[in-house]
Amino acid sequence: MPAMMRVAPAPGRVWHGSRAMLALGLAMLLPACSPAAEEAERGNRTAPAPEASRPADTVISPTASGAGVAEQVAAKRRTLIGEAVEALQETESALGLLAAGKTDQARAALARATGKLEVVLAADPDLALAPVDVQATVHDVIIGPVEVETIRRQADEALDQGRLQDARRMIAELASEHVISVTNIPLATYPLALKQAAALIHAGRTGEAVATLETALGTLVIERTIIPLPLLRAEALLDEARPLAEKPQRSAAENDRLRRLLAAARRQIELSRALGYATGKDTDALFDELTTIERRTEGQGSGAGLFDRIKALFARANRESNKAAGARQ
Repeated sequence: MPAMMRVAPAPGRVWHGSRAMLALGLAMLLPACSPAAEEAERGNRTAPAPEASRPADTVISPTASGAGVAEQVAAKRRTLIGEAVEALQETESALGLLAAGKTDQARAALARATGKLEVVLAADPDLALAPVDVQATVHDVIIGPVEVETIRRQADEALDQGRLQDARRMIAELASEHVISVTNIPLATYPLALKQAAALIHAGRTGEAVATLETALGTLVIERTIIPLPLLRAEALLDEARPLAEKPQRSAAENDRLRRLLAAARRQIELSRALGYATGKDTDALFDELTTIERRTEGQGSGAGLFDRIKALFARANRESNKAAGARQ
């Protein structure tokens, strides 16, 4: 399972856009011998669309995004704490009531919110963060490793020439990843802010109370888990290849299908390296293991026992990708 990184909250929201980009990306999981895979491969060679026409981030559907991702989202949803969710809702309600001049009702909402968080802390006094929301999104640029390297060189040239903003725009869309974001209430500070806001309302200082509540909402902690799609796709392709590789007697057609699956997995690992989702050491290890599988399964060679190690290497590459992403925040 990919590691989790914690980041400070940032303004903005998840936009619901076209699902076409997700469908194209998931088509790449199919074996390269199928028409759908050939179309996906053509998409892999397509340069990024102009900024104005590029689809927005798409909220993923668990059924469309792979069982592994859906299971992670479901697991994180099970960690949500009902009382903390309600406390957040009461905070937002209090802000609306203050805007409408209903100060008594706003104080009552804050009292309810504070009480719910006290229940949370009574149940687990050592709890630092109370999860209240989960968002799952996908960012996916349909592009190949050669095109990524071309854009990187162009961005490097722009940086050398002092054109920082041009370089930023060039690489801004170079992402292919699932992002699972969990929003948490910081229990060391948030309840105190609610009590302070209630006291300010009682003193008739509603403007300061609003500012206090808005500041408290700005302290929500967002923890993000990044799942690189090229690594996810490569692993899925190898999962599909494994039964064929371990089959004692393969037909010529099965050998051809196996070769295509392994080649498609190699391309996805190359894309992962180009996009910076894994260190050179990690991708080198993946390539070495994949080469061993390719060599041992030539002809009627058996790949029995060869796939367990590469699964562990994928897990390590995912962990390292999240560490690198956390360091960039």
